[in-house]
Amino acid sequence: MTLDLLLTILLALFGLAMGSAVTAIAHRVPRDRSWARGRSACPQCGAQLEPLDLVPVLSFVASRGRCRHCGARIAWRYPITELLCAAWAVLLFRSAGLSPAYPFLALWGFLLIALMWIDLDFQLLPDVLTFAGTVAALAAALQWPHGAHRALLGVVAGSGTLWLLAELWLRVRKIEGLGRGDIKLAAMFGIVLGWKLSLLTLMLAAFAGSLWGGVLIARGTGHGKTELPFGTILAPAAMVAFLWGEGWVSAYLSLFSGG
Repeated sequence: MTLDLLLTILLALFGLAMGSAVTAIAHRVPRDRSWARGRSACPQCGAQLEPLDLVPVLSFVASRGRCRHCGARIAWRYPITELLCAAWAVLLFRSAGLSPAYPFLALWGFLLIALMWIDLDFQLLPDVLTFAGTVAALAAALQWPHGAHRALLGVVAGSGTLWLLAELWLRVRKIEGLGRGDIKLAAMFGIVLGWKLSLLTLMLAAFAGSLWGGVLIARGTGHGKTELPFGTILAPAAMVAFLWGEGWVSAYLSLFSGG
């Protein structure tokens, strides 16, 4: 077994374990419960879960997606979150290597996944998580040459653009189009991404939001003024931009310049 393969396996296991923590964060934080204290329990019957119930992905498969105490269905979100965190841990390694910034970037991505689910359920981006993600982002950015400058431009591009759009929307439509949580989330990813990838993130999110809204309208479950949880779109868009955005931007600029 090569060292690269061994690291990949270990980081995938690390991501799976962190995925369990992320599910606890996404479930407990918006309900004002401590994610670090207290035993995990079935949300239906309240039975405390044993270690064998908490093995990432495998416990879900072994139990056929049901609580072994009451038989209630376990949401697919749990194994999906664990797999997303494992994928992030591995793809981050493939993209950035095991640099000093890796643990901070890993935490940054895990928090984005938690925020994605919370905003989907509650249309809420808790300050405690965006603040923690911003601190992790800053710690990562300071590991890079000119990282502080990159971070500043990223915040201006990300948060500044969303703030300007929110103000224009409020003045023209007389209703709030973007929440402050979205602007804080943009600062969290802007620090890591810099200005180019922050703008790419906003474009990816706008495109995905248009598709989402179009599907809702086509199904008759939404209309032109239906509010979407924008943080649910922004968070994964930022992760995608980090992993592949530089290549996309370079290809676009090369095509645009005729190179």
